[in-house]
Amino acid sequence: MVKFSSGEASEEFTSPKRVKLSECEGSSEVPNMGNNLNCSGEAAVVAAAAAAAVGSGKALIATIDPDTFECSICMEPLSPPIFQCSNGHIACSSCCVMMDSRCPSCLKPTGKIRCLAIEKLIESMKVGCKYAHNGCRELVRYSQMTAHESKCMYAPYLCPVSGCSFSGQSTQFSDHFKSLHGARVIQFRYEAWFTVSLATEEQFCILKGEDMIFLLQNKMRPLGNIVYATCIGPAFLEEHYSYQIEIKKGRRRLTMESVPRSIVGIHENRQDFLLTPVETYEEDGHLKFELSFRHVI
Repeated sequence: MVKFSSGEASEEFTSPKRVKLSECEGSSEVPNMGNNLNCSGEAAVVAAAAAAAVGSGKALIATIDPDTFECSICMEPLSPPIFQCSNGHIACSSCCVMMDSRCPSCLKPTGKIRCLAIEKLIESMKVGCKYAHNGCRELVRYSQMTAHESKCMYAPYLCPVSGCSFSGQSTQFSDHFKSLHGARVIQFRYEAWFTVSLATEEQFCILKGEDMIFLLQNKMRPLGNIVYATCIGPAFLEEHYSYQIEIKKGRRRLTMESVPRSIVGIHENRQDFLLTPVETYEEDGHLKFELSFRHVI
């Protein structure tokens, strides 16, 4: 939700085709497999049959070609319910509906026989995040891999500056914008107002919160400048933060309250912004406004 108001101011490794198996006893932890844990989208899946293994004190570790557990129709990771035709060809439930309950491989009816063996195997598998090389040590269920990677804090982000090919973790953006784009870095505390002054042509300013980095963007337009903040993090974090911008000039006050949109898909998503008319510029031509961020747990 966005609120506006105006008025008078008052105060990698190669994917193996062979399966390697090893067994460890007396521990419910997945053993250290060295580089084998650093999976990428094209790398092998590191799987652990965890459900039964934890109860028995044994864990079975395997490296498996990830294509084995992809739906042959949509090519997405399989997740229950999984169906098979009478010839054993498997498909995810959504594809069974899309194919009008006909197996695309043999045209036999499908969508009624559950493939319980594959479902049980997939539900017991845990895989390493493809961003392990960036520091993520999470092992997640195979069926939840896509959901985890969309929220992983170690995922790289693309620089929003046109023509810049930089891609890196959120923690690297401060140095990147400071060294390559000449942006200033301002640290702040949540729930506290702080002042920012920008030249009209100063496009970016890095704002470092206690646990998150935000990018303040300033763009020139014929009637003035538009200003808004973006979050350098996954999209699901948007609901955990909000911010306010306020500009005062004499008896005039312009305010906006919104959420900092994620830098992911920034060019496709609509941004809430505050338009600062030319009349509100300072005498030296700078934009001066107050900012406050709120962290919603």
